[in-house]
Amino acid sequence: MSLRWLTLPRLLAAFIIILTGAAFQKYMMGSINNYLMFSKPFHNLLLDKSIYGLHPDLYADNYKYSPTFAWLMGPFYYMPIGLGVFFWNLINSVVLAAGIWYFLEGEENAARKRWMALLIIFPEALVTAQNMQSNNLIIGAMLLGLYHLRNERVWLAAFFFVLCGFVKFYGITAALFFVFYPKKPQFLLAMTVWTVLFALAPATIIPLSSLGSEYVEWFKVVMVSTLGRLVSVMGILEVWFGMAKTDANLRMVEAVGIVLFLLPFLRVNLWKDLLFQRRMIAYFLLFIIIFNKMAESPTYVLAVTGVAIWWLTLESPTRFDWALLLTVIIFTSLSPTDIFPRFIRDGFFVPYRIKAVGCMLVWARLQWELWTQEAPDQIKMTSSSTSAPISRLMS
Repeated sequence: MSLRWLTLPRLLAAFIIILTGAAFQKYMMGSINNYLMFSKPFHNLLLDKSIYGLHPDLYADNYKYSPTFAWLMGPFYYMPIGLGVFFWNLINSVVLAAGIWYFLEGEENAARKRWMALLIIFPEALVTAQNMQSNNLIIGAMLLGLYHLRNERVWLAAFFFVLCGFVKFYGITAALFFVFYPKKPQFLLAMTVWTVLFALAPATIIPLSSLGSEYVEWFKVVMVSTLGRLVSVMGILEVWFGMAKTDANLRMVEAVGIVLFLLPFLRVNLWKDLLFQRRMIAYFLLFIIIFNKMAESPTYVLAVTGVAIWWLTLESPTRFDWALLLTVIIFTSLSPTDIFPRFIRDGFFVPYRIKAVGCMLVWARLQWELWTQEAPDQIKMTSSSTSAPISRLMS
């Protein structure tokens, strides 16, 4: 059967439609707590009550997002729940699709790369959409921010990075890549202005004193370690090697991850190299998940997007590279699905944190590639040294 009918526009449309409708089954079953946790805190803002802590009359679980995100979700508070779920997933899927599309703009064979990226990312994006999570929005906004940063539209780039940060705190760290591009002072100014505007937005409905208290509570929530299942390096160390799940141990592993992430930035002579930039972005997206003590299954759309970007940097993938990609697809993206029997999922994949393994291996591969990539001056020296004997033979 030919797949020529599956053109890029059709694939993109199918991507958005499927992700938008993915939560329908859970909505019909009444499993919509994540959506309620996003849309209902606005109710407490209106009443000048704390949005943190337990509010069983509105939703289960603790709200872990910023006061600004609760304010931004205000329109959804007024919508019928079914309509709100539809528009929430629609916004998430459109932003993700737009992020993938624009991030790969200007690439050689851009259509093929977009096609590949959509296919690689789709299974994880579907998991996020089914759970009505915000991760598709986060990664889409990150990619849009990086796209605008690359094109020196610093105010738009800063807008998307700050938006990410006020949804999930680590989202703003993508702004670190401003060091690769011009207009650094203008970008820092834009980040400052947008941060102030976003931070003060809830003051349109609550007093500044109350808003300050809410931010204090938010930072406490961000800093507190999770007691849940660690689908990350920390979880692997805990389950496979017996590391105690203490706050000190978690922070130590996080610190190691941060150092390993920052070290390649020492290769300053590669900052303007497009391949190095792509690899660092992929490395970053893997790092913020596999070294995140709050990582859970739906957050892996960020890590798998990193895998997709890494894959698209490879001109001639080796068998080892193919093995890594298949490991991610099978054991990261497909392991939570019904492709595998429940006894394998519940008895092996989940308790042993198998979902994290493939992404950890790609992260290690990227570490190697970042440190072995030749600098531009080395490439010139190599090419000139090989061409010199040829020129002598031709003379």
